[in-house]
Amino acid sequence: MVIGGVVLNYKRLNYFFCAVFALAPNSVLGINVGDTSPQIIGRNLAGDLFALTQLENKPKLINFFWVDCAPCKRELPLLAKKEIEYPNVIFSAVHAEINYETDENYTLSDLDGFTKELTAHPKSLVLASYRIKKQFGLKGFPANLLLDKNNKIEKILYGFNERNIEIINAWLAKQE
Repeated sequence: MVIGGVVLNYKRLNYFFCAVFALAPNSVLGINVGDTSPQIIGRNLAGDLFALTQLENKPKLINFFWVDCAPCKRELPLLAKKEIEYPNVIFSAVHAEINYETDENYTLSDLDGFTKELTAHPKSLVLASYRIKKQFGLKGFPANLLLDKNNKIEKILYGFNERNIEIINAWLAKQE
């Protein structure tokens, strides 16, 4: 996109924000630890309705990702592995960004094509509207919410890095 003679590369800008917000405090988000998670509504790859409030009364790891986010592509297979190791935790990966080339929402077909680039992903892969990004105050991807069984936010993590992996591993170990 060109604005005032300046070419904006949204992919590079998002990579920048992923890096910046990976180290940002939780207050950067529109939600905070201790809050009940806002509702998440979308469609899974089969086209069926997904709603956070309809999920079982179990702890949840909700991952927010974008198909053009390189760290997201590396994180999703790891989360798929963790999903197998921790069957008492619900894992959901929620796509929450607009297609900057068309200025429209991605489609389930786009999401299905994206999954073919991955070695694995959580079973619950959800296409949500880009509006969810604003609803949650997301500034970059990936972002993970660790929720208790009542959907209260226990942790908010930005970025795919060793520190966040350690935090996720410790949290998962406590859920057994």
